[in-house]
Amino acid sequence: MNARTVCFTCVAGVLLTLTSAARSASLDEFRREFAQAVYAGSPHLIHDRQPQPLLRAVVVLNIKLGEDSRWQIDVARTNDQQPEMLRRALETVERARLNTVPAELRDELQRNGIYETWLFDKDGSFQVKTLAKVQRSSL
Repeated sequence: MNARTVCFTCVAGVLLTLTSAARSASLDEFRREFAQAVYAGSPHLIHDRQPQPLLRAVVVLNIKLGEDSRWQIDVARTNDQQPEMLRRALETVERARLNTVPAELRDELQRNGIYETWLFDKDGSFQVKTLAKVQRSSL
């Protein structure tokens, strides 16, 4: 392998890494925007304190962009003893309004979507993991 080939290989590797990092940063930014839209759509259900040590329920949703540009929701984890918390999490996704979905993320959101976690306190209020404060210690 000559020096020119090595140089082009290094440049290609750097460009691929930068593209992947930019896409990841964009997906992380989108996840944050989505979480903020959940908060904006359901401000009466959000609390602004550290989540309690023993949560009432934890709900994990996989949220994908459907072909019709509507959100499709798959439940990854829920608490069967607290079905009303699952309903509440699903309702907050339905109320979340985003202005636009970046074109460069549409394929990724349709294929894999994003995962978000709802952390419910005993009073039924919540924070989503993307924006949540650090959980209180039980000690």
